[in-house]
Amino acid sequence: MVENGIKFVERGISMDIDRRLIPRNKFDFETVELLKKQPPEKLIPALPQLFEWIQDINWPIARDIAKILASCGRDSLTEIKKILRTTDEDWKLWCLTDVVSELPKDLIVDLQPELEKIAYAPTRGEKVNELDAEARQILSLFSN
Repeated sequence: MVENGIKFVERGISMDIDRRLIPRNKFDFETVELLKKQPPEKLIPALPQLFEWIQDINWPIARDIAKILASCGRDSLTEIKKILRTTDEDWKLWCLTDVVSELPKDLIVDLQPELEKIAYAPTRGEKVNELDAEARQILSLFSN
């Protein structure tokens, strides 16, 4: 187990999460700077906790965290899919605008079913929050 760490189990694999990689509050720029210095693979166990920091993109560290999450590429897709299936419309919007839109096209294609559902069969909340328009804009990247 990692010193200053917590256990994390996914797909039957036990991983240690270094607590130093999880921001303590919305002003924890020190941890954000530490995150920026880490290779993406070191962040994998902490991705669920890091995605929580983009639930409100107005938090001071949120946009920096979103950039870090986008840099994790394929490893972020599982968490993105989970978020896009929630009923938290704001979180979905920030995920689309600040993480998904920054991913390479070859990774966005893996999100196509989720994006098409939001774009062409949105829930009332997704429609009200204009997630359908954002999803269509991201999908339009494939028609160019």
